[in-house]
Amino acid sequence: MTRISCPQEIGISNAARTGCWDDSAKAHVQQCAHCREIAGIVEWMGHIARMDSEEAILPEPQQVLLNARLAAIRAAHEKALRPLAIAENIVRIAVIFALAGGVFGLWFGLRSLAAGLPAANLHVPQTVLNSAAALVTCLITLVCTKLVQPILIEE
Repeated sequence: MTRISCPQEIGISNAARTGCWDDSAKAHVQQCAHCREIAGIVEWMGHIARMDSEEAILPEPQQVLLNARLAAIRAAHEKALRPLAIAENIVRIAVIFALAGGVFGLWFGLRSLAAGLPAANLHVPQTVLNSAAALVTCLITLVCTKLVQPILIEE
């Protein structure tokens, strides 16, 4: 979508691109700020295009071919390993769910065990027993997480 703000914009753009300025174009650029900006941009872009083509160093064709072959081999390798990566992620998710289920089961078991102990005989408040159950659950979770960490984290 091109929007022209000045009727002479295309002519000024062509003059700036080719370097062929007539007197009317020069006079118009002096008066019209929009066309002056267009001419500056076109000349700047032409300078960049010439600079890039002069300084461009092309790689050796053998290196380009080798890079293309390596990229194709790498893409085929990744495509072949994609099912294994999916299976690995499924195993990771299953391990996380198994750990979470084990932690919740342990927590509820220890809490019911602490509630079933006769607190009056031990002279320990029930809240302390619940806190101890939570602490034991956290410690066991920490140990299990450290044991399963190599499975959960990619290297």
